[in-house]
Amino acid sequence: MQHAPSPIALSRPILSRLAPPLLAAAVTLLLGAIGTPQPGAWQLLDSLGLAPLTGLLFAGAAGLLACHLAQTSAPPARPAADTALPAALIAAALPGPGSAALLVPLLLVAPRIRRPRATDLPALVGTATGVAAAWLGSPLLGTFGALTMLAAAALAIRRAARCAANDDAPPALWSLPEEVRYARQRERTSSPGLGE
Repeated sequence: MQHAPSPIALSRPILSRLAPPLLAAAVTLLLGAIGTPQPGAWQLLDSLGLAPLTGLLFAGAAGLLACHLAQTSAPPARPAADTALPAALIAAALPGPGSAALLVPLLLVAPRIRRPRATDLPALVGTATGVAAAWLGSPLLGTFGALTMLAAAALAIRRAARCAANDDAPPALWSLPEEVRYARQRERTSSPGLGE
């Protein structure tokens, strides 16, 4: 007799898919706590008397990260590096973290240079611009780098959604075991008149 899987068993694949992006975002924010805040949009807005508008950047980044995590929790599972990079880019683009936060997205995007995807170039440009902004102390460069990293994360999330939609046979979240599906199929096709 088949038993229904427990909620803990069902949540294990989801937790394993969510671990890489959550870990990447957490490490990025922890590294960002080191040193002085990176120059960026918060300085530009503060100089214009529009400092409360930085909340829009936080809200937009939080929404983008929530969308990414929701997409990552659904099957099919993707490589850990593919799910970790957008989360690291979003966390590094937030106003306030130090330049050490850029280490995580740089380490994640650097191995992709040999076979770059369309989303890898904006990620590399954004992180490199962030490093240059920290070196030169330029809020304008920092703003450009942060917006480029957010755009790269959004492109990666959209690309993953399109790949999942084009998948011919994505595995179902609540799929039955193979033997149960086979038994049900036999019940439908069996007929007493045919000697089965």
